[in-house]
Amino acid sequence: MTSLVRRIDDAARRNPWAVWLAGCSVYFLALLHRSSLGVAGPAAVERLDISAAQLGTFVTVQLGIYAAMQVPAGLLIDRLGPRRVLLVAALVMASGQVAFAFADSYGLALGARALLGLGDSAVYLSCLRLVAEWFPQRRYAVLTMWTGLFGMAGNLVATVPLTWALGELGWVRTFLLTGLTSLAATVLLLRPAVTAPFRSAEAHRAEVADDVAHHRPRRFAGVVDDVRSAWRGTELGRGTQVGFWTHQATMAGGTVLAMVWGFPYLTDALGYTPDAAAGTLSLFIVATLAFSFLIGPLAGRRRGWRMPIAIVTSSAGIAALLTLVAWPGGPPRWAVTLAFLVLAAGGPASQVGFHLARDYNPRRRISTATGLVNIGGFSAAMVGAVVVGLILDVLAPDGSPSPTDYRWALSAIVVISTFSTCAMVLSLLRLRRLALGRIAAGEEVALPVVAHWWDVRERRSRG
Repeated sequence: MTSLVRRIDDAARRNPWAVWLAGCSVYFLALLHRSSLGVAGPAAVERLDISAAQLGTFVTVQLGIYAAMQVPAGLLIDRLGPRRVLLVAALVMASGQVAFAFADSYGLALGARALLGLGDSAVYLSCLRLVAEWFPQRRYAVLTMWTGLFGMAGNLVATVPLTWALGELGWVRTFLLTGLTSLAATVLLLRPAVTAPFRSAEAHRAEVADDVAHHRPRRFAGVVDDVRSAWRGTELGRGTQVGFWTHQATMAGGTVLAMVWGFPYLTDALGYTPDAAAGTLSLFIVATLAFSFLIGPLAGRRRGWRMPIAIVTSSAGIAALLTLVAWPGGPPRWAVTLAFLVLAAGGPASQVGFHLARDYNPRRRISTATGLVNIGGFSAAMVGAVVVGLILDVLAPDGSPSPTDYRWALSAIVVISTFSTCAMVLSLLRLRRLALGRIAAGEEVALPVVAHWWDVRERRSRG
């Protein structure tokens, strides 16, 4: 019996699918924790006696720490490996969610959400690194999509099921249960896997481990050089910068609505019942899953389609937000549903940014570059969440914003999305110009580029 258990354990540690699924289970819980405030916002306002701006601050702190930790998390993953980082991240998230369950004041709740942001910051990067180390490159795009689907499943549980749990079990038991679930997930990460078959950065990690063993700390300048090289793309081009703006332009608007302001907007501004609002957010998540099956394979198989998909998605998202903001007298239900469906494409389209980080960086810096890209969308979502709350507090100091107040507040998201889309297009033109110059000089490029009339115009405009 003992021998059989050992053989099963050894097979699981060597099986890339088992390793990847263990990471995805943590990502599922991370998205559940991250999105839980989307339907718990009104309950948090009542329980903690806070304002709209303070509610937005929860998301701002959580996403701010998440965004700020992307580069440090990427550096840690590149040096220590994804399994160790995932184990610590799951423990930190479990602590944060349990603390949030028992928080009875604004300060304690804010600290708990900060812990969630800290633990959450390393989970997705670790999962993508598992894909890069355990699977060949041709499967990276599809498995990135499936990793995102696990997260969307956690996001889906954070809508109608979490609304039901809050109503039936109450605040404390609901968040305590989700926190303990994350603690249980750490069991899957206690046993180290064998050496990954595609871990080409092993020698680099060995050097770092040797420095630690002999008390030779890695110089800060070397870390800065790694980050700078990942951002500038000194070897293959500035793909990380394009990925940053792509991630921001496609996902920021939908994230702000899904995580915090969608539920209050639907209930307070449009008069939806809590169940109807939760149903609309659930539809948003289901649509995100559906778009993942469409956009993920296309981005993986048709690399030349990636940026057109991102540009179309971000432009459609701006149009959807304008529908919510500018419809005279408030949009009808069918228009709101359509707008949320369009915004749902942003999450899957944001994966294009991670593909660019993967293609334009050597394997030893993939996690660092991916972290830089991931900052894009979440930094904009953080800013959008707090600005919406501030506008609502200014326009409705009594805490009862009108539909017109919400329209002005949501217009801030339109401005952010428009700016990000323009930055994405400009950075893409610069990347294409650099790639065409490399091709003309006979140098290596990460992806083949064919010159079009806009590339010619861009080059002529710069002399």
